[in-house]
Amino acid sequence: MFSITICDYKFTLPADGISARVGEPVEFVASSCDVTYGFGVFCKTGRMLFQMQVLPNYENRIIWIFDEPGSYTIRSTEYSGPQHPFMVVPDAITVVP
Repeated sequence: MFSITICDYKFTLPADGISARVGEPVEFVASSCDVTYGFGVFCKTGRMLFQMQVLPNYENRIIWIFDEPGSYTIRSTEYSGPQHPFMVVPDAITVVP
């Protein structure tokens, strides 16, 4: 399980990063301290793999199985205010074979 906190338009990821293996389930638990955000994971081509709304003061959960190795970007997929366009974490997730 990987816990992600979103507050004041910033993603806080686990200190040792996020890594997963192809074919193994990964649980993401995201929480917001202030407004509704989106948690979207995108591959290098820009295609979105999945997303979820992250409601304030609630543990928002999703389980995903990656089918390809590589690096994946996290970005907010829910407009939350003027800082929304900057809510991008390139190469936030590493998936290995």
